[in-house]
Amino acid sequence: MSPSRTLRSATPVERWSLLNAVGVLAATGLALAAGATLPVVVAGGAGLFLLVLQSRHRWTPDGDFGRANLVTAARLTLVLALPCLPASAGPILPIGVGLVVLISDGIDGWLARRYELSSEFGEFFDKETDALFLLVLCLMTSTSGYLSPWVVGLGLLRYLFVVALFLIQPHVGKEYRSSWARIIYVGVVLAMLAAFLPYPSITQPLIAIAAVALVYSFGRYTWWLWTVRKT
Repeated sequence: MSPSRTLRSATPVERWSLLNAVGVLAATGLALAAGATLPVVVAGGAGLFLLVLQSRHRWTPDGDFGRANLVTAARLTLVLALPCLPASAGPILPIGVGLVVLISDGIDGWLARRYELSSEFGEFFDKETDALFLLVLCLMTSTSGYLSPWVVGLGLLRYLFVVALFLIQPHVGKEYRSSWARIIYVGVVLAMLAAFLPYPSITQPLIAIAAVALVYSFGRYTWWLWTVRKT
């Protein structure tokens, strides 16, 4: 099946996911060239706002926005506000806000299951907010000089994966996220938040370990999708 046919047969949310990935990748290039996080904040925030508009009346099974999506929207607001925090506040403020975003990550999923609010929109809204959160952290630590620019590649893995998923066209259903992938994501975010602390001799090895785990997780799943495609 050609990519054009795959795009036409995809759901509106899946098509949005591909276009959003391409837009964020382009914005990241601008962000690296400018040494600023703003292009990604604008592109990522606008993309998720378009997802909300595109999916209206399909936010939840009953059509309402729902309390689970409200939690995700609150998390997204904090993610977009992260780069705007005053530098004079030191590392405690971004770490504190980042921990709130991370801890509340599981609340929206629990609410969706508890009150039967699960939907395709809610799933994408949640995981794309997670992806943007990690990318913003990577850019913040890079542009602030805490870490080398290579770390931004970790934040781009999700978006590169979306493009690869479209190109590979595996014969599988919805994207699967294992428990180990969730644990690795939490570990990477914690390592990125630790990078704001003035202890590079401790935090940089942690980030290196987290980076290897994240690359392995994405690489393993992508390879599995490729083998499925070939069978």
